[in-house]
Amino acid sequence: MKNKFLLIAALIMLSSQVFALRAYFDYKVFNHPADGPYVEFVTSFDGTTFMLAPADSGLYMSKAELMIIISQNGNIVDYRKLNINGPLVEANAPQDFMSLERFLLPNGHYDVELEIKDLIRGGDAESFQQEIDIKVPTSGIHISDIQFISAYRKTTEENAFSKAGYDLIPYVSNYFPTEMNTIMFYSEIYGTDEVFGKGEPFVYTICVLDADFRQIESCKKIKREKSASVVPMIQNVNIAELPTGEYKLRLEIRNRENVVVYEKERSFSRSKIRTMPDSEIVVDNATVANSFAAQYTDRDQLYKLIEAHMPIAEGLDRITINNQLREADLQMLQSFLYTFWYRKDKVNPEAAWRAYEKQLKEVDVAFGNGKKPGWKTDRGRVYLQYGPPNTRAIRHNETNYFPFEIWHYYETNNGLHDRRFLFYSTDLSMDMELLHSDVPNEVQNYQWKEMVRSRPLALDMGKASNLNSNQKTDPFSQDELENLWFTPY
Repeated sequence: MKNKFLLIAALIMLSSQVFALRAYFDYKVFNHPADGPYVEFVTSFDGTTFMLAPADSGLYMSKAELMIIISQNGNIVDYRKLNINGPLVEANAPQDFMSLERFLLPNGHYDVELEIKDLIRGGDAESFQQEIDIKVPTSGIHISDIQFISAYRKTTEENAFSKAGYDLIPYVSNYFPTEMNTIMFYSEIYGTDEVFGKGEPFVYTICVLDADFRQIESCKKIKREKSASVVPMIQNVNIAELPTGEYKLRLEIRNRENVVVYEKERSFSRSKIRTMPDSEIVVDNATVANSFAAQYTDRDQLYKLIEAHMPIAEGLDRITINNQLREADLQMLQSFLYTFWYRKDKVNPEAAWRAYEKQLKEVDVAFGNGKKPGWKTDRGRVYLQYGPPNTRAIRHNETNYFPFEIWHYYETNNGLHDRRFLFYSTDLSMDMELLHSDVPNEVQNYQWKEMVRSRPLALDMGKASNLNSNQKTDPFSQDELENLWFTPY
């Protein structure tokens, strides 16, 4: 089963979805020796998308409503409705906040519905549905889900995030950008006392496999433990030198003969951008004054050009563009423009900028409209960030579907392979929104087929774009969308 519910791998499947409020949901399956399987649901709320309201001592707070409904065979087996408060913050300094809920659920197939609402802003709740299967062995050695964590500490007071004597802060993603050089994770090993005998030594190994299933030797670890009904493990793996690509983190339990008796894997993506050390970047006023950046003398026009770097800017650059440069003077903007491209190509930064400037014009013609420039549209942003797609299946005039496009990449600009994006429009404006992708940290919605097919048959097709794909297939086939997604060649 290939499902994503919000940038997360669960015991059974990888699951990922981004809500309009940008809340990220994660579920993991563990096992309690006495009570049986239980599922942890973690919801991470993007504080920048929730409204703040005055709270105590002149500070502000976000408030979210979270409902988790778990059904089986059409019957609700458990649910919770919670009010989640964000931290106390300054008026202009929102912070993310998080919720963790545990549900005891026997082995079986379940439907999960998640609803999130901003209690301060009001309005309708965002909702998402997902099927999950729980298959925890009842005997023998097995391993829980692998839970990525961003931090941990000794528990001083029991709370929702406490486990095995530690407070574990989940990392709600399977994507590790350049600035993250370590993977920290938590997992549990079950049943070693049953197989090896209580208190007997055993070995488990940690390794990382690349896309060709080769082990990365620099990431390999061997750990010794004593058997028990539950053996918790908090470990880390150094990925500082791991290049951009797709990987698997694998845990292996070995017996005295060094034979693997059980293994568990979790996929993750790595983006490693080799940047030039700041010590090598020397930009003075004279350099900027004699560079291509000095050609831009209109302060407002230059900021708009710099703002158009957002699709390819990362980390500190994004923060700088959004915050520090909004009120910056002309000289500072010129300096930023030059430095940005000098970091990418110190031999010929102007050529690098001109190539991107040409792409900006291309996406403006192809995807821009009267309301927004091309780079601000979803298709324009993806084109600039990941490069032009290798194939582009276009369906703008089908009576059974909303207008949609599926873009396929053999390889993206950041080294990801065999990736797809699906865009669609429900209002015929052709400003298509990104509905679904299999790229880490992008919108992922596994109801995309149903949503694209939900177009009323009586819609006036005369208002639609006259663009269409010459890759014509049977529009009434229930498999057409899936075929276009999985076989875009």
